[in-house]
Amino acid sequence: MNASLSIVALTISLALMLPNSVLGAQAQDEATMVAKARTLINAGSYDAALKFLQGSTQQFEESPELLGLQATVQYQLKNFGEAKQLLQQSLAMSDNPRLEVLLSNVMQRLEKLTVNKTMAVIVLQKETDAGNYATAIAVARLAIRKFPNDELLYTAYGRALLEASLLDEAEIALRTALQLNPKNVEARKLIEEIRATGEAQTSEEMAEWISIAKDKVGDFIVTFLALFAAFLTSSLLAPVALHFKLSNARKAFEEGKYDDFTDLIEGLLDEENFVPLRANFRFMLAKKTYTEAQQILNKYVNTLERLPTLLRILEREHEKLNGTE
Repeated sequence: MNASLSIVALTISLALMLPNSVLGAQAQDEATMVAKARTLINAGSYDAALKFLQGSTQQFEESPELLGLQATVQYQLKNFGEAKQLLQQSLAMSDNPRLEVLLSNVMQRLEKLTVNKTMAVIVLQKETDAGNYATAIAVARLAIRKFPNDELLYTAYGRALLEASLLDEAEIALRTALQLNPKNVEARKLIEEIRATGEAQTSEEMAEWISIAKDKVGDFIVTFLALFAAFLTSSLLAPVALHFKLSNARKAFEEGKYDDFTDLIEGLLDEENFVPLRANFRFMLAKKTYTEAQQILNKYVNTLERLPTLLRILEREHEKLNGTE
């Protein structure tokens, strides 16, 4: 009995000691990583240091020192946007005068890159092509504050956001570019790319859901459910959804927000759903003159290939309303 109690007591003692041992080993590992990173940085091996630190900060996400060292490397590699993000993360965890000075230097370098619009656009495009999206976005935001009416800046900014998979922000930037210049072909193409990317992501998510469902309930049941859901969507839900979209789009039109309205009519054209398409043009002509309606289409339709067809349909509806057909 005494021997059993001794074993239990020893087990409890070891369990109580374990967390301290683990913490000590973890601290030692972190210290080793910091020392190795410093050695690489001091040797000027910035690429190797960056690769090492990216792995280290994944293991020790809450280490301000490792984040600070990674920011130092990014600064040396002239990736100022990435350095800025890392410095802000590190300083949010722990005060460090040296890193505050480095952050000030980063901001000064970003200022120099946005002295004029031309330089900002060139840097923005170069950093986007190099995959340094944080730097591209940081340059864009600073430049836009200085030059708020430059369509090229907004277009390049939108492209950087798209490459960084920030789709909603990218579309906002690109639509601003279109407001500044409705004939901006690149902005329109990038918006179409955003739509395609969003649809592809939705398709991937649906495919993943179906794959998981197959594992759980079997191919036959999933196939049946998928077909049944498709039937319900097309026969029952689609008209309701269309009515809802029409109501929202018309409300947006009355408020002067023409993007949603033109998005809807472009979708109706793609689906060859001409009855509601013509109805929407008659709604537009009831609110605006024929010339104003033409201007709205020219400015807000995203895909130039659709524009001539939409303008022809608008013209036909105008002729019908005026009895000139």
